[in-house]
Amino acid sequence: MIVVSFLSLLLLLLLCCFCRNKEQRGIFPKSYIHLCDYKIINGIYYIQRTEIVEEITKVLLEWGTILKQYFLLSHPDFHSIRSKMSALNNNRALLISGNLPVDEMRKVKVTATSQIDTGNNLLGLDMVVRDESGDILDTNTICTTELYEHHMNAVNRIIKASRPQSYQRSAKPLNKYSHNILLHVNAFVCKFQEDSDLIFTLFDGECHRAISENYVVKWSRNGIARDIDQFDNNRVLFTDLSKTDVSISKMYLVCYAVRIGAMEMKENETKRASITNSMLTAASKKHSQLSISSSGSFTNGEYYMRRPFGVAYKDLTPIINKPEDFKGNLDMPFILCEKDNLDGALRKLIANKDIGKIDSRMAVTVEVLQGDIKQIREDFPRLLHTNVPIARKMGFPEVIYRVDVRNDLYLTLCSGEFSRLTKTSEKNVEVSVYVCNEQAQVVPGVMSIGAGLAPIDEYKSVVYYHDDKPRWLETFKIHVPIDDFKQCHLKFIFKHRSSNEQKDKMEKPFAMSYIKLMQDNGTTITQGQHTLSVYKIDHKKLDKSNTANIYMELPATVAELQGNKPSVTGLSLLPKDNLIIGVNLCSTKLTQSVSLLGLLNWSAHKEILEESLNALSNVPGEEVVKFLQDILDALFNILVENDNPEKYDQLVFMSIIHLIETVSDLKYQHFLTVLDVYINESFSATLAYQKLIDVLQKNIKDAIEPQEKSADGIEIDERIEVKRLYKTTRYLHYVMKFIIRSRILFSAINGNDDYEDFANKLQELLEMFIQMIACPTDLLKSEGALLKNLHIIATDLMQVFDPVRLSIIIVNILKQFPPRRLTQSKMGCIKDFVDSQLFYLPECRAILLPVFCNHIKDRLESKEEGDSKSDIWQQEKNLSKAAKVLGQLKSQLHTRETTAKQKVNECINIMNNILKLLYRKDIGQTHNDTRDIMLILLRTVIKTSQALDRENQLVGNLVAIMLGILQRMDSQHYDIFVKHLNNRFELQDFVIEILLVFEELVSPHQKTVFPRDWMDMIMHQNTVILGSLRHLSAVIIDHFFEPFEKQVWSNFFQCSIAFLIQSPLQLNDFNDNKRQIVFARYRDIRKDTAQEIRKMWFQLGEHKPKFVPQLVEPILEMSMIPEMELRKATIPIFFDMMQCEYYSSKLIHDSYGDTKRNNAHYKANFNDFETEMIEKLDILIGAGKGDAQYKDLFELIMMDRCKAHNMLNVEGTKFVNMVTKLMERLLEYRCIIQDESKENRMACTFSLLRFYSEVNRKEMYIRYVYKLCDLHMEFDNFTEAAFTLKLHTELLTWNDTELSPLLRSHRHIQCRTHRELKEALYDEIIDYFDKGKMWECAIDMCKILVQEYENEIYDYIKLAELLKKMALFFEKILKELRHTSEYFRVCFYGMGFPRFLQNKAYIFRGKEYERLSEFSTRMLVQHPQAELMHTLEIPGDDITQGEAQYIQINKVEPIMDEAFTKFNDKIIAKEIVKYFTNNNVQKFKFSRPYRDSSSEADDVSSLWLERTVLTTQFPLPGILRWFPVVASNTFKISPLELAVETMKNTNKDIRDLIIAHKNDDSLPLNPLSMKINGIVDPAVMGGLSKYEDAFLTPEYMENHPEDIELIEELKDLMASQIPLLEIAIALHKQKAPESLRLFHERMESCFIEMQANVEGKYGKKTCDLKLDRDSVIMRRNGCFLPNMFDNNNRLSETSMGSSDSGLSKSTFSTRPQTSSIKSTFASFNFNTRPSLGHSPSTKSKTKDKTPSKRRSMKKLDRDILSLPVANSQWYTSPLSTITSTPEREVNNTITSASNTSLANKSLDPKVLTEELTSKRPLRSEKEKERRLSRPASIATPTASMKGYSLADNHSLSGAESSNRNSVDTTDSTSEEDLRPPPLPAKTRDSTDFSSLNCSLDWNPSSFSLSGTALSPTGTITRNTNTNGSGHVTTTSIINTSYEYVEAKNFVITNMAVAATNDDKRRPPTPPPKPSRNSKHIP
Repeated sequence: MIVVSFLSLLLLLLLCCFCRNKEQRGIFPKSYIHLCDYKIINGIYYIQRTEIVEEITKVLLEWGTILKQYFLLSHPDFHSIRSKMSALNNNRALLISGNLPVDEMRKVKVTATSQIDTGNNLLGLDMVVRDESGDILDTNTICTTELYEHHMNAVNRIIKASRPQSYQRSAKPLNKYSHNILLHVNAFVCKFQEDSDLIFTLFDGECHRAISENYVVKWSRNGIARDIDQFDNNRVLFTDLSKTDVSISKMYLVCYAVRIGAMEMKENETKRASITNSMLTAASKKHSQLSISSSGSFTNGEYYMRRPFGVAYKDLTPIINKPEDFKGNLDMPFILCEKDNLDGALRKLIANKDIGKIDSRMAVTVEVLQGDIKQIREDFPRLLHTNVPIARKMGFPEVIYRVDVRNDLYLTLCSGEFSRLTKTSEKNVEVSVYVCNEQAQVVPGVMSIGAGLAPIDEYKSVVYYHDDKPRWLETFKIHVPIDDFKQCHLKFIFKHRSSNEQKDKMEKPFAMSYIKLMQDNGTTITQGQHTLSVYKIDHKKLDKSNTANIYMELPATVAELQGNKPSVTGLSLLPKDNLIIGVNLCSTKLTQSVSLLGLLNWSAHKEILEESLNALSNVPGEEVVKFLQDILDALFNILVENDNPEKYDQLVFMSIIHLIETVSDLKYQHFLTVLDVYINESFSATLAYQKLIDVLQKNIKDAIEPQEKSADGIEIDERIEVKRLYKTTRYLHYVMKFIIRSRILFSAINGNDDYEDFANKLQELLEMFIQMIACPTDLLKSEGALLKNLHIIATDLMQVFDPVRLSIIIVNILKQFPPRRLTQSKMGCIKDFVDSQLFYLPECRAILLPVFCNHIKDRLESKEEGDSKSDIWQQEKNLSKAAKVLGQLKSQLHTRETTAKQKVNECINIMNNILKLLYRKDIGQTHNDTRDIMLILLRTVIKTSQALDRENQLVGNLVAIMLGILQRMDSQHYDIFVKHLNNRFELQDFVIEILLVFEELVSPHQKTVFPRDWMDMIMHQNTVILGSLRHLSAVIIDHFFEPFEKQVWSNFFQCSIAFLIQSPLQLNDFNDNKRQIVFARYRDIRKDTAQEIRKMWFQLGEHKPKFVPQLVEPILEMSMIPEMELRKATIPIFFDMMQCEYYSSKLIHDSYGDTKRNNAHYKANFNDFETEMIEKLDILIGAGKGDAQYKDLFELIMMDRCKAHNMLNVEGTKFVNMVTKLMERLLEYRCIIQDESKENRMACTFSLLRFYSEVNRKEMYIRYVYKLCDLHMEFDNFTEAAFTLKLHTELLTWNDTELSPLLRSHRHIQCRTHRELKEALYDEIIDYFDKGKMWECAIDMCKILVQEYENEIYDYIKLAELLKKMALFFEKILKELRHTSEYFRVCFYGMGFPRFLQNKAYIFRGKEYERLSEFSTRMLVQHPQAELMHTLEIPGDDITQGEAQYIQINKVEPIMDEAFTKFNDKIIAKEIVKYFTNNNVQKFKFSRPYRDSSSEADDVSSLWLERTVLTTQFPLPGILRWFPVVASNTFKISPLELAVETMKNTNKDIRDLIIAHKNDDSLPLNPLSMKINGIVDPAVMGGLSKYEDAFLTPEYMENHPEDIELIEELKDLMASQIPLLEIAIALHKQKAPESLRLFHERMESCFIEMQANVEGKYGKKTCDLKLDRDSVIMRRNGCFLPNMFDNNNRLSETSMGSSDSGLSKSTFSTRPQTSSIKSTFASFNFNTRPSLGHSPSTKSKTKDKTPSKRRSMKKLDRDILSLPVANSQWYTSPLSTITSTPEREVNNTITSASNTSLANKSLDPKVLTEELTSKRPLRSEKEKERRLSRPASIATPTASMKGYSLADNHSLSGAESSNRNSVDTTDSTSEEDLRPPPLPAKTRDSTDFSSLNCSLDWNPSSFSLSGTALSPTGTITRNTNTNGSGHVTTTSIINTSYEYVEAKNFVITNMAVAATNDDKRRPPTPPPKPSRNSKHIP
């Protein structure tokens, strides 16, 4: 397209250059150049296209954009739109080409517009209104009602175009009076094949007669048509069938087969033949065409005759009733005529008697078509081409057309009776029929045997063998020209046909008959049967006679013989012979009526004139219409010339009425044009008008006379006079036409001198009609007929009568009708008058229009059924009940149209026509007409439209009428209307009423009157409303300002602003195409409306305070419309409102009062305005109004005005700043609230919450409190929801003060006082705290309620319930498992984030069980554009000021508030302390370890920490799950300080473990064992020695004298650890089972050594804890497997030297052991089977050398168990490894489930039968691998460390390198690393193992340390590692009591025996590599 435009431009420029110098030659041949029209837009040349091409171009561009969206959405309409676009593009190319003729261009244009309209409808775009030619309508030049009609037409056009093509055809209006049957003969299959004539006809089975002409198919013996014209074209259309014909109960298609050949049938060819297998050879063609001439005679001397062959029939009745069920070929059974005639065979076939087996058939196709011939040819050109013959009905059609001239005589040879004469046997009679003239000469070509065949000269009948009484019943058509009809007659020649060919040639006709076509009286041969006389022919005598027509002297019929035996030369009567024929004449020119001829010749037969006039009513209508003009001439001649007027005038008049009645009949309605032509052109009775008027007056006078009554007072039946008057008035308009035409002819001849006499006489006649209406006699029928024809009469009378006088008479006639009498007829008369020529005259319209309007008003205001909405509702209710009773859908029940709907529809049609008329240019001035309509109808139309339901389709038309009236009104009309109203109150009612109507029309809350896609109608409506608002504003100012009427002004503002903010006016919401169209046609009327509103506001003057703050919201919404000029015009109104309230009186509400005289009475604030402004800003911006541009413009305009004002410069500026800040936050909230990130949504809500708190807007504050609460509840943040609701309670008091509306809660509407609401909110908050497991907070709330119940309201019932709830909360604190949420630091860097996140740090409270990786993933999902930073360095400006998004996340630890240090010196359950450690915290810390670069040592002396302490804005948890960081402090911790901190944590952990075990004997012993063993026997981590070597050396003290205090503190901590360990070991000894005796003894020996060393160096300390031995119950027999399913028995991952992470969270369980696992073991079957794998923690240490075998064993285990496999280490604790001295040789091992290499035999594992946890699923394999891939660090040892010597808590060798930028920190005490999720509660005591099938008691005697002897209790494992040149053997004793359960296969392995091979040594397993996602850099 661009290339074409460029080339066109280039050509244009070249042509311009060449035109300047014509002598130069161009580069293009002149013949190839076509100059195009062009236009210049914005300096660019465009080719000027037609409007339709431009429209298609715009449509394709608009649709293309939508099509892309449809493609992306996979919309179902995508393919439909694409196909329409392709078709439109093709049509556009055709239109541009210019190669199409005009008619084709018109068709393409119509097709293109139809495609555009249907496509727009499919896409939901605006509907385009077009005229009949498809051009877009100019809506500014037509009436509103006409525009509405165009829209309705467009809707119907689109619906029609949207239908499938098959439905569109049927939608075309059909001629319901014409039915047709199309017959197609396909094949004829018979065992005998000879040349035949197949004669088809439609047959009435009831009357047994043919009803249509014949159709003949000339069939050859070869099975194909003999006639070349019929070859493959055997079609015929039977037409002219009436509704009565197709309603016949038995309609048949009958075929008579007549054989053409010899007397006897030749049987030389018995094989069946078909048309489908035959070819038309040259021989057969010659035989079929030349063997029989067109006349049916023999040629070439061949021996042929017509012999009966057979008949076939088909019942057409079901086909006519349901043609769609009979498609394709239909079989017609065929039987032969053996001894029967054709009619007898047909009767036998129909009766289905004695016909035997039918093996011959015809195949035909039948289609039923409706419409006339022309219409069928257009609709079905493939079916009905030009050469398809037409077979007409043998009679007149239902409707006779004037142009349909027929003169057809259908002759039927019925039967005959012939004597034998000289024959010994019966004759073979053949009848030949001829049409002859008076000279007995044959008239050629006037007979036809069937449709489609050429005319013939003679007709030969069928020959029946040896039948003297043949019954032929053959019908054929005779068509003689009209002029020759009178001279012609029919001649019948009878001949015997011999079966011998030679004899037959010698045979001559033996007799003849004849009959004339015209009778002596001038009429044609009569209808029906005629019996003809038969005369014997004596050929010898006849040949001697030279007179050929001598037989015409003889009587033709038997009736004419009258007993005589006439004869002439050569002809003698055969008295016993006769011929019966049937005659059916269908002629529009000839008559068979004697009465009609008598009337036409009245002057010659005056004596029978009366008889002829009376007989006219009995003449058939066909005869009347034939001679209509002749009859009328005769009647008017009689009327004018008769000698006895009293006798004949009435007869003639009624005869004229009868003629008009006949022609007006539906069957002859097309002859009305003949009547009109006669009146205007042929009528010549100049004196007829006088007599017609006299007769009319007499008829009216006779009818209105008082009616006679019978003797008993009963009225006699309707009189003849009344009937006569009804007939007269029914056809009065034609009588008046005769009168007027007669007067015009008279005036033309004699002049118009006596006009006054004529006018007076005519007026007397018209006034008699008034008397007729006023007559008390019941003449309703006559009155109705008068009203129906009155407009026609008036139009005609305008030619001879004064229109003004005529108008007055018409008005008097209408006024004479009583109310509610013939109302519908009156309304119909008025409608007709509106369309009449009389109404076009201004002087007549001034008389008629007020009367018409009053009638319309009365009709609309009359009370009818269904007038009101309640009536309609009741009708719908009744309809629903009826549907329920009948068991049908309501839509299936059809009700009559209500009277109310009918009357409204009548009035609407009249008013539509009146308003259309006002827009015509040829009717004169219409100002007064508009005045009359306005004064009479406007309010009625408004009220009627309001009374109807919006679902009623008539409402749209009524609104269009109302708008049409308003459109025609100008300022003068408004002035007239105001003066017309009686008083001010009526005016007020009208103004309020019309404003409310306007508001409803544009309101989005009401059902629209016009559909949304009627853009033109809606914009036209808006244009009219704006004009009306301008006029109404002037009315309001003039009449309702003084005295002031607030209601009127308020309604105006509401209506105007609602009009302004309606969606159809918001051009910014439209696409470019629609915006351009609307702006070009209607402009942007928003500016005009805004100026009108601004003008009205400033017109208020001193009344402005009455509208503040009520108008704040509507004007605010109006000012937010995104149109700059509109905003500039309306924003200053707010400053004016501020001033109004500021200067208003504080003494008098809504008034200035006396403030002008006394400034002290100023209100001096604008609080109401401010409150309303804040509240409505929140609502409107939340609804999508306003934008940042509006905020800036508001600030600019308002700030300038406030600063320039003396009184408002301070308060006003403060207000503007506050509102600007509010709009900024509201816009941010609107942008974020739909965000997927819940954090962003909550942050914006919290921001607004704080703002409203700062500005003290309680109602808005509470609104956002509940919004935030709802957000929390949406994501199950119960704790935060509780804290949020608590904000509302802080605004309430504990008293019974009534709640103000600002403090009410929509959740607790029933609460009326502060106390009620606060109590309800407390209950809700306590419930939320309970769900969030914040029982401490719930208890605090309960305490407040307890105080109220106990000391204030003394409600002990509630108090008791509350105390029970508190007790339950206290119990839950200690007994229910409660996960501690982790905290994360999140920094958002970059300007791509929302404003409130940019370059800010936050502390987030994680979800339950949410770890760092999961939290990071969640944050990245919420911010998909962000990139995760892998270091903790503060980024530079390139990141913080860039548009990209970066997120930095790391874990932080909460710092307990100093207020809770009181717990330090008290023995308190850890569950209590843990809450205060992690909740209500505002400070958090995280640390990063690093090595001192100045130190070369790689031990604890060089390990430093960089610690950062963060302070949040509010404590966590709070009303959000995160708060911004407001302070940050970073400092360093030296190695010595780290050591002191670590020792403190270690001592605290030991202390906590002792307290926990002292308080709960059921706690597992494993954490205590691991903690003690890790301290007293630090095999790996080094224990206290590492600190002594690093800090307690003289060198260190000398080099660091400033650390003396810390060194002393470290020594003191070391010394203080000894008494704690002593108590812990004593406690362990009391609780340890016999199986742990060796392990305990080992710990005791190590502790004694350690105690001696420490006390020797640092002194002996004491401890405040003491072990009460009496209170400790030792349960050695029941303590096997004490930590079997415990969720906290994981090995310590932090040594005693670890920084910032004690063992308090990893070495003991917070959940008491409440049940036993005995019940679990009871269901196990300990069968011998291999072990089920290994623990993830030791996988790398104990790899099997036969992995395939191990894998197969695992697979086998899973298959047997049929349990889901989950790879996780959460649900079991790895075994503690007790390292013995290297010198001890141990051969026995106690193998745990963590080993992967098992002995050959082991006890069968027991399968767990219940879930390990009910709250958390097993972790995925991916998560397990990610966790196991964490590198070694101070806080998290490597997997190899865990697997080999996890009990050593002193070594720090794992942290060999440091990275200060690592995201991982050392302060992590995550329960992810310390504690697995919980197991389900056990059902029995954990120490009960009575169900085991082997002894688990400790037996020292059976424990052998030599060889490989097995011990029933355990094994000693010896591991040998090679390191350099040394060989070190380590023997570990594995405690058999600590059985291991692997979570992934849920199997317990008990005392398995593993055979170790010392010769096969495994190389050490390296630590695992960091995973790809790991952020730690070792």
